[in-house]
Parts: sequence; structure tokens; C-alpha cells
Amino acid sequence: MAFALQFPMTFTLRIPGPGLFLGLVTILFACALPQSALAQQENRLWRVAVHPHQGFTRVNLFFQSPPDYTLRVLPGRVRLEVRGADSPTFKKLRALNDRELAGVTTSELRGVLSVSIAVREAEPGVQVVSCANPSVLSLDVGPGVKRAVRVDIAPGREPILSGTERFVRDFDADPGGVPFAPTDGKVLKGLLPEGEALLFQQGESLLYRDRAEEAVNVFSMFTNKGAAPKALASFRLGEALERLGRHQEALSYFRQGEALWPQYLEQAPELLQPYSDALARTGDFPAARALLLRLMNRYLGTPYQAELLNRLADLIERNGQKTAALAMYRSVAVYAAGSAAAGRARLKLADRELFTLSRDRYQELLGKYRAVYQEPGDPSSRDEALFKMTLLLSLYASPREALDTVITYDRRYPRGIFSTIVKKMREEILFPVYQDAAAAGKDQELVQLALDNREYLARCFGDPGFAPRISQAFEKSGATAKELELFGYLDQKNWAAGSAPFLLARMVDDAVAIGNVPLAEATARDFLSRFPRDRYAGRVREQLGRLAFERGDLPGAAAQLAFLRAKGGTPQLPDSEYYLGKALEGAKDHAGAVRSLARFTLAAKRDNPLLPDGYFTLATALAAGKDYQRALAACVVGASVASGEMSGQFLYKTGELQLQLGEVRQAKATWEKGAATGGAWGRLASEALSDLNWRMKIAGQLP
Repeated sequence: MAFALQFPMTFTLRIPGPGLFLGLVTILFACALPQSALAQQENRLWRVAVHPHQGFTRVNLFFQSPPDYTLRVLPGRVRLEVRGADSPTFKKLRALNDRELAGVTTSELRGVLSVSIAVREAEPGVQVVSCANPSVLSLDVGPGVKRAVRVDIAPGREPILSGTERFVRDFDADPGGVPFAPTDGKVLKGLLPEGEALLFQQGESLLYRDRAEEAVNVFSMFTNKGAAPKALASFRLGEALERLGRHQEALSYFRQGEALWPQYLEQAPELLQPYSDALARTGDFPAARALLLRLMNRYLGTPYQAELLNRLADLIERNGQKTAALAMYRSVAVYAAGSAAAGRARLKLADRELFTLSRDRYQELLGKYRAVYQEPGDPSSRDEALFKMTLLLSLYASPREALDTVITYDRRYPRGIFSTIVKKMREEILFPVYQDAAAAGKDQELVQLALDNREYLARCFGDPGFAPRISQAFEKSGATAKELELFGYLDQKNWAAGSAPFLLARMVDDAVAIGNVPLAEATARDFLSRFPRDRYAGRVREQLGRLAFERGDLPGAAAQLAFLRAKGGTPQLPDSEYYLGKALEGAKDHAGAVRSLARFTLAAKRDNPLLPDGYFTLATALAAGKDYQRALAACVVGASVASGEMSGQFLYKTGELQLQLGEVRQAKATWEKGAATGGAWGRLASEALSDLNWRMKIAGQLP
């Protein structure tokens, strides 16, 4: 973020080589003494490097040792004052050909080195960048840094930010420290009978396995014992309650244990760690720090000293001393490199930039988290680093890259600490990926996106057009069976309830298309019981009518399709009027059949396979109502779209209608054509022709 006014001093303290004794002693002084007490160290600015970037310029200042500095931002100038330091003159830097900087000058007065950076803007943005090497101080100067005062994420990622920022800021990662140590068995046997000693050890085993609630129940059984067993139980109760977040109760038991057996804390110093946590969480920071320093003194020269330094940094940072905490994390990162403690420290350093980045600079922070993840370390730190890489990409990267990263995390840590929030991130990032694919017309990609992420489509269903667009993609891809299975799953989800009518209606269509009649009928009835007045209800009834017709249940078909006979009844499926007309004709409702079949033949496409029979049945219904002229017209049009056997059928029917109209010679000519077609209808036409010829001969009407 951009800094203004005056910065407090930064203490970044060197921990020498093989051990951390001097480093820890120095840290103790840093925490206990005024800041001016450290200003006497000798230091020197060896080198200044200037690196232009887009929108800002980075100035790297290489000191002999970590600097004790104050930074001021003044009109047209940035001034860095380093106590107990000096430097060469750096004459070549006094004038710079740089877009943001006009020059760098140094001067020294009474042991304070002043580094003055002239800037070309009156009010420049300035950002101090954390480095792994505490002896290098990096400043970013320029207007591009000003954007860091806000979270400059990719457009449309605001829901991800609002859903994660508070969680990440409040998340208490394990700062490290000394591990859990069980009570010495000899001590227990000297204080308790064998059975009770074993029970106490079982309680410690539960505590070690993070089953603190059960451990509390076990240790509570020992609070009515003698002073020493009661003290041990009190210490363990304090530890278990602290893990459960019941800080005040934990502190009460720690104090009770200390009052009963104060010397035991010297025998088991690891108890000072949870005791210190309880004090800190209940607001007694000085006492908490004192206990932690006491613990650190016991572990000097051991592998745990860097872990405890991290813990101290975490403690003082929560008390508002962020600058001193930053120095400790830097020291651990540099001088305990390769250890789990260093990984934790580097995470803490990187976290300071997490929600202050501008959009064009997230790759640098991503690299820091990636380095923590890729190096050996404790699983929790690597998990946290991968999560924060995932978060960064979700906020800044392209939608597709962000989604791939979220999916990768979800597969590696499906039940990790961050799994719930990562699943929410996945839901949010799916939406822009869907939008991009839909806009590009990538139907196959949309199908795969929905199938691969079916558990995470909640955010997408916030868009009313999502389900129809996905269904369209399934239809174009020919993936009917897959759509049926997916929509059946989605219908069970509360977050898809707004699209449930559409989903069920499509399931009915899909089941009909693949020939799964039982599923189609069951789904249709489920739909009508849940959404009887929905706009898709008519379509569902039409499918039920079709299924009834296809199994020969004409009354059932007529009942399902009866709504089409009402005023304004309009079919959603073009063949529904055909099924209704056929059913009505079968019921001898010739007038109703004519109305339905007339609408069908008028609306149907010429290549509709039902169209020829529709015209034939229409002609039959018209003839039954003695409307021979219209029946004949229907036959003529029907014959033009018919082929094969159906052509002979139309010729036979046309001859019949012509005879009814008294057009004997036309009937004779039509049946002659029909007889020439062969087949069953050709034979009928031939028989009708013979009968007509015989009757005409008898009547003397033949030429």
C-alpha cells in the first residue's frame, strides 16, 4: 500500500551463523528497550540500484546490515533517514533519466544517513517491498503504486474478494513452536495409582490427537485429587481449553496449576507456550510476552528457537507491533533458511502484500507463495501457500486459469482447512468462465464445464438464462443422455430451485428422445404435481399425450391434450395437434379432429414424417362430416407430400371423394393411376375400378 507521513523504525536483526543465541538476545532487547537503544550500530549503504517498471520505479538499497530507518514522503521528494549509517556519494545517481525519479543524493549528519530521492510528481506513491534479505531495502516510487491503496482485482471478482478477505485476515495460522510433550511416566506413577496414571496418559493422547473436548472430560476427573495430581490436571485442562478457544477458562486452570506446583513449569517448560497464548488472548500482553521469552531462553541452541521466534513475532504483531514482528520474520527467513520456520516466516512476509496489490503486479507475490509451496516444509504451510496462490489467481488471472488453479487445489486438499472457502471461490469463478464460453459459442466446452463442475454451479444459476443456454449446448452437442443425468442431479439442489421447472421439462423431453418411457412419465407427473401452472406445464402434458398415443391409449392422449382445444390453447410441440386430432378422430369427434389436424397441417414443415398421415386423417374427418370438397382438397395437397405406399392410399381416397362429388370419370382416372402403383392400396384401387366399371356398364354409361 502507499505510505504517507512518517514511518516508524524498522528493526531487522541479524542472527549469526551456527546458532541463534546472539540473535535471540538482540530480539529480547528489541522488545524490551526503547527503539533508540539500537541506533548505535554501525552500518553502510554499499550500493543503490534503480529499476524502471511500468508505472513505478524500484530503488534497491543494499546495506551492510539491516537498516534502522524512517521514511518520509514530502512534496516532490522521498527521504529515507538511516541511523548509525554512512555511504559513498553516488555522484552518478544525482541526475537520472527516469520517468518517475529525478535523482538520488546522500548526505550524513551526526551519524544519520539521509537518502533523498527526487520525484517528478508532487505527491508520489511509495511502497516498501518486503525482501527475503533484511539488509536490502526496496522502495517502489511512482503513480502505479497509488492504486495499491485499494484492492485492484480483475473486474467481476468482487464476490471472491468479499468472501475471502475477512477470512484470510482473521485466519490464525499455526505460528510454530515446541511440540506437545507428554508427562513423564515416572512422575505420573509416583503421583497416581497405575490405573489412574494410564487414564491420565489416555487424556494426553487425546490432546495430542487434537481431540481436546474429550481430553477435557478425562482431565476433569483428576481435579479432586491431591495437590500435585490436581496441578498436572489443571495444566492439561488449561492446554485443552486453550485449543478449544475457551481462553478465560484456560487461563484460570493455568494459574491454578501454577499456584499448586509452580516448580513444574521448570520441569515441563513446553506448557509455557499454551499458557502464554491464554494470557495473550485474554489481553495480558506483557505477561504473555514474559512467559514466551522465558520459554525461548530454555530452547536456545535447539531446532525450536526459530519456531519460537516466529511465535514471538506473531504475538507482538497481534499486539500492534507490526514493524518489530516484520523484522523477526525476515531474520527467520534468512538465517533459518530451509526450515519449516523459515517457510512460515516467508508466508507472513508475503501476506503483508496480499490485499494491497495492483492488478499488474500480482505475479511477483505469486512467485513468493509458489517458492514456499515448492520447498520442503510442514504440510500446513505448504497448504496455506497453495491456497493463497489459488486466491491470487482467482482475483487477478484470466477466468480459465483461475478455475484450473481452484480445481487443482480442490483435488489436492478436498477436506483441508481452506476447502470450504475454495469451493465458494470455485462457484464464483465458474460464472465468468461460463460467460466467456457462451459468448464464444463453444457448446462442447459449455457441456464439459457443466459436467465437470456440477457441484459448483450455484453462482451460475443466479443467471436466469444459464439453464436454457447449457441445455442448448447439450442439444447441439448431441449429449441428450448426459443432460438427462445432469439435470436429474441439479433438480435435487436448493440453489437450482429457481430453474427446477425448466430442468424437469427438459428431463421429460430427453427421456422421450432416448426412449425411456417410464422415466419420462414419472418425471412429467412429478412436474405437474409441483408446478401445475408453470409455463412449461403445457409442454409436459403434450409429451404425456404423445406417450399415451404411441402406446395406443387414444382416450388418454385426448385427455392430456384437451387443453389445446380451449381458447388460446397453443402447442409448444408441433406434433401435438396431430396426436390430438388422431385421438379425436378415433373417438368419432370429427369436428374436433378437423380443427386440430387443420392447425397441424398448416404449421408442420413439409419434411415432417407425420404430415402425409395428418392430411389423410384430415380428409377422412372432413369426409365423415360430409365436407367432401375440403376433404378432396386435403387429399390433393397430402398426395403432393406423400411417397411410396402412402401415394397409393391418397389416390384411393381421392377416387372415393371424387365419386361422392359425382365426378365419376375423374374417379375412374384416379383409380386407374392408383391401380398402377401396386401394393395393397393399388389392389384396392383396382377392385374399386372394376366395381365402378361394372356399375357403369349396367347403367349403360360406358362409352
